[in-house]
Amino acid sequence: METKAEIRKRILEVRKGLTDEEIAAKSESIVQKVIKTPEYREADNVLLYADYCREVMTRGIFEDALLHRKKIYFPRVDKMTNTMEFYQVISIRQLERGYMDILEPREDHHTRYKFQPREDTLVVLPGVAFDTSGYRIGYGKGFYDRYLANKRQISTMALAFACQLVDEIPRNEHDIKMDKIVTEEIIYSFLRI
Repeated sequence: METKAEIRKRILEVRKGLTDEEIAAKSESIVQKVIKTPEYREADNVLLYADYCREVMTRGIFEDALLHRKKIYFPRVDKMTNTMEFYQVISIRQLERGYMDILEPREDHHTRYKFQPREDTLVVLPGVAFDTSGYRIGYGKGFYDRYLANKRQISTMALAFACQLVDEIPRNEHDIKMDKIVTEEIIYSFLRI
């Protein structure tokens, strides 16, 4: 079996080969699937990511969530503690370049708008590779796995292009299984055990 590092390298190369047009079209198809899911429709709070490095684009989800008066939160990384927290955002203008040049909530949003875990929440995750058992590989820092470790009441939905799916990902105890993985072709659903 390939290592996580080998899978990450291989899938990043595959994703890099997608054209801008393919990324936009596939992302739009994924967004349309997401906003029709019961998990999204019933969520009052959506924890979203700002797409980076040819990930599935999330602007359409952000706009739909605003339209439906959902509270939207984006992650901000603390480089000193290697942790991540989510902060409420009501405009893309409230984001600034942060960790790895990814858009994050501005520093001045820290205390007043920090997300407090609730059951009516959907977290939408990015990733590099995913398997058909519901596991994911990120960029190797484990931010999402650590963040979600004690928040299993939150519903998880990963977004991926179909080319990011692999048969099996080696996993560790701390790896969090997704509830759903949404691609442009199919939605994979997984039972929690």
